[in-house]
Amino acid sequence: EELPPWADMFKVLQDALSGRPFDVVLLNMRARHGDAFRIYIPNLFGETIVLMGREANQFVFTEQDKYLDQALGGVVGTAVSGKKTMGTKERKTTEAGKIFDKASANFFANKGALKRATEIFVTSAGDFCDRMDREVTADMNVFETLWRYVVQTNADMLYGEGQNAGSIVCNTIDSINKKGLFAPEVRQAGEELRLVLDNRYKDRIVNPSNYEGEDTLFEEFFRLSEGRADEEMLAGFQQFMLTLQLAANGNQLVTIRWLMSHVYADPDLLRAIRSEVQAKLDAKGKDATIQSLELDDLLDLTLTNACITEAVRLHSDIPSKLTLRQAEIEMAFGGFKIPKGATIFLYADAVHKDETYFPNNASFCPHRYTDKETFNKMQMDREITTFGHGRKRCTGELHARSQISALLAAFVMRFDMDLRTNEPDNRIPEDHDGPFVFDTANSVCLVNMRQRVEDIVAVSPTAQAMATAAYLGRLEEAAASAPAADETSSASKGTCPFRSLFASGSGKSE
Repeated sequence: EELPPWADMFKVLQDALSGRPFDVVLLNMRARHGDAFRIYIPNLFGETIVLMGREANQFVFTEQDKYLDQALGGVVGTAVSGKKTMGTKERKTTEAGKIFDKASANFFANKGALKRATEIFVTSAGDFCDRMDREVTADMNVFETLWRYVVQTNADMLYGEGQNAGSIVCNTIDSINKKGLFAPEVRQAGEELRLVLDNRYKDRIVNPSNYEGEDTLFEEFFRLSEGRADEEMLAGFQQFMLTLQLAANGNQLVTIRWLMSHVYADPDLLRAIRSEVQAKLDAKGKDATIQSLELDDLLDLTLTNACITEAVRLHSDIPSKLTLRQAEIEMAFGGFKIPKGATIFLYADAVHKDETYFPNNASFCPHRYTDKETFNKMQMDREITTFGHGRKRCTGELHARSQISALLAAFVMRFDMDLRTNEPDNRIPEDHDGPFVFDTANSVCLVNMRQRVEDIVAVSPTAQAMATAAYLGRLEEAAASAPAADETSSASKGTCPFRSLFASGSGKSE
């Protein structure tokens, strides 16, 4: 067995200099060299093996999962600390790493903590909508305020009352957005967070009663370290926590921005989601509000969660655009040798952008996932990899779905907004940005926020049927009950292949 061939870097450079986007450059490399080839990434990994395709997804996420170490955390940790940060395997050899991993596993697997986190999400979503109602003017971009709320809510969940930590993480993300991952401001934020965590750790020793009953990752780390963490252990914890925050918030903020933009850009989809949320509130009782919803209620919003999955498929960085692993043993893929210690870059979006698996792949179409059996098969076949798979699957998926569902439900039930982009007719642009690049996402805005015009009663029978079927998991019944779409209608010309299932005939296609 030989190593995969080297990519033709001259042609790669030509593509890059001609302004071709990240995904086009990578897919052109695949067209020239197949599903396995080598590139050189200076300063970070050096020689790197790139894998693409469904078989590559299965290889990384299933077949060799236990022999592949997570490599991305070390890159982010190095950026925020200014010094080399260990990978997952190396981290597990240290006392701080063992405690952090155990604290993280305990926290994200704790059903009680997840339930209480959901209470935070639904309460804060309602409070935030109240604040937005008071403060936002018609010309303001809603996302400029929204992203800081999301970061602060996550900081409260991870650190407790994390006002200082939340502000630092906000500044860090803002610096990454404007100046890149390795900006000096990012390292400065890492140092500031270290001081905050040191002080909070010491305060927990002196005033333990202030933290009784707190379900946070910080408290779990404090409990496992028994209040005896030394400076080195705290420094390690600081790196792990900020890496977790940046990875989680980076994906989450991008997902929320695109998700809400897609929903508000499509009147039919917006009505269907409102109908689904209203049906859930009706089932909870006469006076039920968003704050009445529990974890199971939010996860049971089938269409809403399908929208989250589709937004992650189209737009998130990790794992879709960037999955990095290091081989712990020698292995082989596609007839090529992968040496022990080799860095592997899996480009999972090669499948997400493949018409074989996702017809009209650039279209936002949540109905790809509303049939549970079909969605489960797509996950088992590793066609959809939105939250990863295997041992390194995102442990915070339920937290993310709970928070995003609560936020979207709160907004759609209270507000109407208008999409504003740089595209003709304010169309949503296609997202070709590479990892940790948010230029296209930043061009998508929601403006003119106003009280929603009540339309649940007036929603079309087709949209009602779609929302009800999605809520009950019976997509086929909606298709059967929907009137046949006129071939000349805007719905039949929509880019989503399942669009006729929920179009009312009054909405604009993308």
